[in-house]
Amino acid sequence: MTTLRWLLGSVIALIGVGTMALFVLGDGFRRSFGASANSLLMLLLPLAGGGLLLAALIAPGHRWLLHLAAVAAVALAGGCLWQIFSEAATVLWLVLALLALWFVFYSMALRVQG
Repeated sequence: MTTLRWLLGSVIALIGVGTMALFVLGDGFRRSFGASANSLLMLLLPLAGGGLLLAALIAPGHRWLLHLAAVAAVALAGGCLWQIFSEAATVLWLVLALLALWFVFYSMALRVQG
């Protein structure tokens, strides 16, 4: 289970840094063509969800944190599916796979506690 925690934590941290970098670079690129800027919520909501997932990985003994992170994971999965089907953002299938793997960790952590 420790290896799974390290793997998930590393990937979530890399995705968070990549999301911030793409948001900043992409937003500047959009504005250079005269398009409107992206909403800051499009950056903050996924980062907050990823932060909750990461916090649950760091402290898996807190049952309430695991459940709160599970709610965030369901919301992130819904947002990913929305983007996949509305804008054909196929790279988000990888995020869905990561969320599925996080739910494997979630079920293992609950089994250890219970």
